[in-house]
This record gives sequence, C-alpha cells and structure tokens, in this order.
Amino acid sequence: MSLLTVLTPNWLIQATKGLSSTRQSRQEQYKSQMRSLRTLLWMLHDHNVRYSRCPQSPQATKAREEISAFCEEMQQQCTSAQGPLFRVLGSRMDQALAALPTQSKAAWFAIHHRTSDHLIYIIDEITRSYISETGEDTLYEEYQAFWQTWIDTKEAQLRFEQAVMRLVDGKTAAWQSVKLQSCILQKRMNQLSLICNADVSLAFDRVDHRFDSVIQSVDGDIPPSSLTKISQDLSVILLHLFDGELAVLTTENHTAIIKQPQKVVAIKQP
Repeated sequence: MSLLTVLTPNWLIQATKGLSSTRQSRQEQYKSQMRSLRTLLWMLHDHNVRYSRCPQSPQATKAREEISAFCEEMQQQCTSAQGPLFRVLGSRMDQALAALPTQSKAAWFAIHHRTSDHLIYIIDEITRSYISETGEDTLYEEYQAFWQTWIDTKEAQLRFEQAVMRLVDGKTAAWQSVKLQSCILQKRMNQLSLICNADVSLAFDRVDHRFDSVIQSVDGDIPPSSLTKISQDLSVILLHLFDGELAVLTTENHTAIIKQPQKVVAIKQP
C-alpha cells in the first residue's frame, strides 16, 4: 500500500470515487443523447428528401409522428436540468411538423432549414458538455476548430441557396449574387477540406468543379434547378461530415476527431 493511500482519509477516497462515478455517468448520458440527436437529425433529413413532393401522404404523416414521438422520448429521458432544452426542441419540432403539410415547396425547405439548424446547435451544446466531462483539452480544441469551420461553410451554403431563390424570383442582380456566394462558398469548402480526411476532400472536389462552372457562366446558362441540386448535394456531404465527427466522439477511440476516416456519400454529376 502506498504512503499516499495510507495518509488519505477513507471519506476522501470514497468521495473521489463518487465524483469519478458521477462524471462517468454524465459522460455516458451525453454520449447517449448525442447518438439520439444524430438519429433525429437523419430522421428529419429523410423526411425532407422523401416527402417534399407528397407532404400529405400517409407515409409522410407517419414519418412526422415518429419524429414527434422520438422527441418526446428524449424529453422523458433527459435530466431535470436539461428539461427546458428538450422541451423547446420538442415544441419547435411539433410546430414545424404541423405546419409542413400545407406549405409551398419553398416554405417547406425554409422550415426544414430552421428546424435542422436548431437541432444542430443543440447537438453542439450537448457535444461540448460531453467533451468538458472528459477533461481532454486537446479534444475540445480539435472539435472547436472543426465546428467553427464547418458551421461557417454551412452558413455560406445557406446564403448561396438564398441567392438562388432571388434568382428564381427574378430579383435585380440576382445572378451576380449567385456568383459571389459561389466564390465565398468555395473558399469555405477549401478551408474545411484542409482539416478533413481524403474521402471528404474528394467529395468536396466533385462539388467544387460544379461551382467552377457556375462562376464561369453567364446569367441563363445554368437553370435554377441545377443550382439548387448543387446546394442540396453539398448539404448531404456536410451532414455526413458532421455526423461522422460525432460518431468518432461517441466511440472509445475518440482522440483524433478530425483525422479519423469517415464515409461520405458519393455525389454524382448532374
């Protein structure tokens, strides 16, 4: 028995064990919530992709009911301190899902954007809580670097989509805005690809070539539907990338968050 153990009071040893056990339990709960929130994010994405053209179909209604029930289950399983966070999530999700069936296509996508963004920021909050419990400063710094670059890219993608919508509406100088936002989005993608693995960089390259075509074109060369498709493809890549980083964090081997290889859906040329 070591001298330190002999000199340390038994109550202090037991208290230390208790704190360690409590920290471990919080880590496990955060990891479980991160997995659940990732599942919810994909459920929302799947609903958006599958049912935008048939929002009032029985399948779409069933999908919305499953999302609502999933939110309710997470709310029941969270801690009392997290109650307001998950209640707001459930309330906003229910409001969005209830409004979707009667919306135009543009409004449908706008609602999905806002709801998805709200969910992503909650995932980020839970993720930071989890990393704080691990006490790994390097891991936190790596995640922060990834998050800031990723969210900047996602916001640039949203501004590109908004520019495309102005083009569809026939707004003045809309094409110039599309080209400007294309340049900004390309720069953000390049910054993100520098801290990602080869699979992600390759997926970015495929989309990057299509943005080159946009920048080099003149108004009328590329239909808005093709521009929207480029943005949607990039959105899927970003979602897979975000989900992949979270998957690394919720495994035992989570010390190299950015460098771990992740699978990304291949994007075909239109």
